[in-house]
Amino acid sequence: MKRFLNIVHIVIWALLFAGAAVLVGFVEAEQYSRPCKRVEISIDYGAADILITKKDIDSIMLKTSGMVKGKPLGYINTGSIERAIRQQPYVAKVSVFENNEGTLFIKVTQREPLLRIINRNYESFYLDESGALLPVNQQASARLLVANGYINDSYRKNPAYQVNILSMSDSVFYDSLMTGLYKLAKYISHDPFLKAQIDQIYVTELNEFELIPRVGNHVIMLGTADDLDDKFRKLIVFYHLGLNKIGWNKYNVINIKFKNQVVCSKI
Repeated sequence: MKRFLNIVHIVIWALLFAGAAVLVGFVEAEQYSRPCKRVEISIDYGAADILITKKDIDSIMLKTSGMVKGKPLGYINTGSIERAIRQQPYVAKVSVFENNEGTLFIKVTQREPLLRIINRNYESFYLDESGALLPVNQQASARLLVANGYINDSYRKNPAYQVNILSMSDSVFYDSLMTGLYKLAKYISHDPFLKAQIDQIYVTELNEFELIPRVGNHVIMLGTADDLDDKFRKLIVFYHLGLNKIGWNKYNVINIKFKNQVVCSKI
């Protein structure tokens, strides 16, 4: 009798599993054939200017999968759409998925340019918040801090460049000029006063940095991108306690390269 009941239990469980499998298969088949009713594209720009639009994403999707509206969801390759969008240089993250109501969702996070660089060959490109190089968007240029001067790095020659953020420390021994530029630009962009005041970074032949401010007829000699806290603290104190009293055009050069000193001169 006990053996008979065990067999009955096994049969019941087998039937339940079979029924569930049939139900899941039916739901999947229904989802597979359900038409795409609409496409919803959302882009997170963070604090950056717009470099990629919904129209751009729609164009990429059209080239990859054709017109998706009205097409059965099962015939839409979300993976290929996602890969095509991810190859766009201004895209940091992308997710493509669908729901049971027939909506195809495309969620994009745009990269955030930090600095616009103009190298010695007049090639212009961006350095973004993650430390990656990006091409300039000629249709939608971002308003950014600019770096120029003796810069040999090139986006065309090294589009896959990535600043090694993990190796950065408060030292002059950076792995490249680009790493120093990244650290300096990030520092300036995250300080409200410096972001409003510093307009340009000039790289000298010695790979040192000079800063061109928006207010005041002077150049700030920064040196390397080490000890930035100390250097900019001295500069801000000098601005408030010095130039506010004697005038912002009193000096042509403000040198903050050396520890515990601010050296000013006229040219």
